[in-house]
Amino acid sequence: MINLIHKNKSSKNLIVFIHGFIGGEQTWIREDKKRPFIDLILKDAEIKKNYDIGLFQYHTKLLSFFPKAKFVLRLFNNRKNASNLPINEISRLLDSQLKHSYNTYESIILIGHSMGGLVAKRLILDDISKNLNTRIKLYVSLATPHSGSNLATVGKTIIKNFQLTDLSPLSESIATMNDEWVKCKLLPKRLYAQGSYDTVVPTVSSVSYDRDNQEVIFCDDDHFSIINPDKKSVVVDAIVNELHVLLQEQNIQSIKVEERFVDSGQYDEEIFVLKMFMADIHSTLMDGSKQAFFNAEFAVRKLIAQGINVKELYPLYEKIKELYTLEFGNLLSGQHTDSNALITAVHAKILKEDKTYLHTLYSPLQALQKFGMLHQLATDDKSIWWAKDNNITTLKEFSEKLKTREA
Repeated sequence: MINLIHKNKSSKNLIVFIHGFIGGEQTWIREDKKRPFIDLILKDAEIKKNYDIGLFQYHTKLLSFFPKAKFVLRLFNNRKNASNLPINEISRLLDSQLKHSYNTYESIILIGHSMGGLVAKRLILDDISKNLNTRIKLYVSLATPHSGSNLATVGKTIIKNFQLTDLSPLSESIATMNDEWVKCKLLPKRLYAQGSYDTVVPTVSSVSYDRDNQEVIFCDDDHFSIINPDKKSVVVDAIVNELHVLLQEQNIQSIKVEERFVDSGQYDEEIFVLKMFMADIHSTLMDGSKQAFFNAEFAVRKLIAQGINVKELYPLYEKIKELYTLEFGNLLSGQHTDSNALITAVHAKILKEDKTYLHTLYSPLQALQKFGMLHQLATDDKSIWWAKDNNITTLKEFSEKLKTREA
């Protein structure tokens, strides 16, 4: 079951801590009631305000004596006789809890210690196989035996225990998970914490095989001190940083660019509009371009307000300009008959490449905004024109004529 130990009134995010083999709530909460790992995370005010925290507990025991006596006792009462379950069954218990008892959360963060990391790993794979839009946004592996633990190999020769079998280096459970993990293209962000002095999980096993580069946190810890840090912990710092990234992404995704542009002539003196006037662009295309420019200005400013550096958008601007340049070349070669055909072709190209060549992680920047980003470029870039013979000189002359006419 999941025991919530930190709750906000309207948090959209849940961090679930998962203990390891023969662990429990005491993994995270000591006898003196101190919670070193969790309290260090909650020292950050933004995280404390925006994340709830729960402890997932499952039955795990090294030895079980007198199984026959327990069976007899069970016949005379209706109480469950807990026993160790395999990793895949434990992950199903957690999945059902999250799906039915904690279904209001939009984002789930899984932090697993030792075998708990494998429970989380199994859950992620099963969840992605059923849900393309998984709620699990971050997976943190703390000293997890992704390739198994040699101690488990020794232990299972002495004791019959499902969990020890699953934790063995050549176990079917681990081999299957690793194969699925490498092939999965939709994994959430991953952090792997590796203790330099861990004698339970060797370094070669503490980082999973991934299809892309792993984010490994190297720390001066053993198998247990990694979850019982002092006043400072590089692992906690890394987790806090990633939790802040998730909050920023949520803020970005919440940006709605739905404001309707009302043309009251406020853009008539913008260079991108003057360039379109000079090229004799049809009024319908010009109105759409003004709307796109308005939406791009709104979206970019919102992103900057959320802490995005405008330099991060430069590669996208360059790609948009490249698409324009290709179509302008088609105008020069005669494939496009006039400027209206050019602007229509550029718009179509941006729409086609929106999710591929022009893909961006910033959800407010869709095809319409990207078309507007081209007009933003046109305001500053002397190389963007909608007619063959226009240049900065003709633009100045045209602008002067408009001013004379208005006077």
